[in-house]
Amino acid sequence: MKQIIGLISITGLLLANGCKIDNYDLPNQAIEGNVIDAVTGENIQTRQPNGIKIRLLEERIENAVPYDFWCKSDGSFKNTRLFAGKYKVVATEGAFEQSSVDTIIVDLGRSQNVSFKVEPFARLTDVIIAKSGSGIKATYKISQGTSTKKIIKSMLICYTSPILHEATTGKLASPENDLSGMTITDIENISFEDAIDNLVAGKTYYARVAVQTENPLNRFNYSPVIEIAF
Repeated sequence: MKQIIGLISITGLLLANGCKIDNYDLPNQAIEGNVIDAVTGENIQTRQPNGIKIRLLEERIENAVPYDFWCKSDGSFKNTRLFAGKYKVVATEGAFEQSSVDTIIVDLGRSQNVSFKVEPFARLTDVIIAKSGSGIKATYKISQGTSTKKIIKSMLICYTSPILHEATTGKLASPENDLSGMTITDIENISFEDAIDNLVAGKTYYARVAVQTENPLNRFNYSPVIEIAF
């Protein structure tokens, strides 16, 4: 009987300890910012998810486990659920040269706003996307700075949601421009015109231009998403 009473007492203590409410503060620090083209100052457009990743590493911990989150499709990012502390922060896995990205040290004792200046694989310039009859037409040019990634194709894409990228299920696309056999000089001398026809009246579509280079993660560079109502 004494043994049973002892076991009940120990069990009671364990349960009591297990039911204590932890008094750790919830993560409430914020970081936000943009990933921008170092030359143009414009945001690097991306896909979400599986586009640009923001990675934080707590500085005081050796071999710290990375904390990652995705940028929005317009190249901006924001996270308001972080613990206070000093972190190394880097933008990674986007359609830009990783060697162009600086690591930024932030002290999250207060909200932080940071920007990463990067060198994109390819630049879309002079982009005009507009309604054309029952379809959408895009005109644009492609250029390249210091990146040497080979440009292989470009196209206009659209969908009925602003969540739009090359792998969006159900997206519509213009015929692809095969650029794989061309030099960058040849590509930069072309004024591209792409079109998607026979869209449905009464619907709203979202459109952007996508250009792909040869890169390990098959990332695309994009123009901003444009909304067009029919």
